[in-house]
Amino acid sequence: MILSTYLMRSYVMRFLLLVVGLVFFLQALDLLAQATDVLKGGGPPMMSLLRYVALRLPALVETVAPLAGLLGALTTLIGMAKNSEILAMRAAGRSVFSLIGGLVIVGVALSVMLFLFSNFVVTRTNATLAQWKAADYRPDGQVLNEEPTWLMEGQTVIRVGHVMREGAVLNDVSIFRRGPTGGISDIITMRLAIWEDGRWSTFEVKRVAGDADGGSASGERSTAAEAEALSDITPTWRTDMRPESFVISANHPTALSIEALREYTGPESVGTRPSYFYNTWLQQKIAGPIMLAVMPLLGAIAAFAHHRQGAAVLTVIHGVTLGFGFVVIDNIMLAMGQFGSLPPVLSAWLPLVFFAVVGIWIVFRFEHTGART
Repeated sequence: MILSTYLMRSYVMRFLLLVVGLVFFLQALDLLAQATDVLKGGGPPMMSLLRYVALRLPALVETVAPLAGLLGALTTLIGMAKNSEILAMRAAGRSVFSLIGGLVIVGVALSVMLFLFSNFVVTRTNATLAQWKAADYRPDGQVLNEEPTWLMEGQTVIRVGHVMREGAVLNDVSIFRRGPTGGISDIITMRLAIWEDGRWSTFEVKRVAGDADGGSASGERSTAAEAEALSDITPTWRTDMRPESFVISANHPTALSIEALREYTGPESVGTRPSYFYNTWLQQKIAGPIMLAVMPLLGAIAAFAHHRQGAAVLTVIHGVTLGFGFVVIDNIMLAMGQFGSLPPVLSAWLPLVFFAVVGIWIVFRFEHTGART
């Protein structure tokens, strides 16, 4: 128990130091690249830069955490191997699996923390940063989306051209009502919809009416007389959609929580991209943090394979190669899932399962044969 605690404590300390160091390095490079654009926004220089750093920091932590987990495991095991601590632990009857198991347990705990951090912190800061960037970093920037936003409410499809002022102002709104057969029965357009006093006020409402069963459109009628006939549109738009619903839909999946992504993955889901795109990201948000539990295993593979030869540099190279191989394959599979070339579950989980199985097999072989892997 004491040996396991010592090993896990050493790993956690190195992990934290590596996260801080890598985030500081990447943050400095990123700020140098983006400082000019941020300052062009016209806000107070120092406050604008500090705001950018604060919004960018959580995403960088999420990015470097798996690499820090890998390097932390490598440096911990290499240091112990060079000081013959690994040899002493083995002589005391500890197996390779028991030594690595402690690191994997820590990795699982870190994975849970990373999952919560990503879902509740990173998504919010990414959304805020994306909105600020879309407004050219202006302090009073309004535009939230650069492409039309699509939502589904029951049997009604809603398209919004521009989302502004935290979702309280919608420009170029189109409402497509589907009939019993699934066809479009009505198309209602609004030039502007404004959220005020807990309701939507609409302007310049037009309607293209179709057949009752959702057949072809019959013509276009406009403005006051027609609008008054639409009890759910004028003077207010009666809908359960609130400003935050449109803000969420205007964001990239990296800025959406798991709960928000689930709204786009059902059979009735509508978004700016196909449902399999959002489903892939939903699976990735669950599988991604588990990388932290696999990275110690990959680090242990290289460390235990080479520490007897004392080739510390070679060990680091092999470990980092395994880690980057995992990241590259994971990104390739993610891209294939986004484009519909692979099922979402397969694209998100296959790299994780593959590297975990290979790692366990190699360590198992080393444990029972003592051969180099």
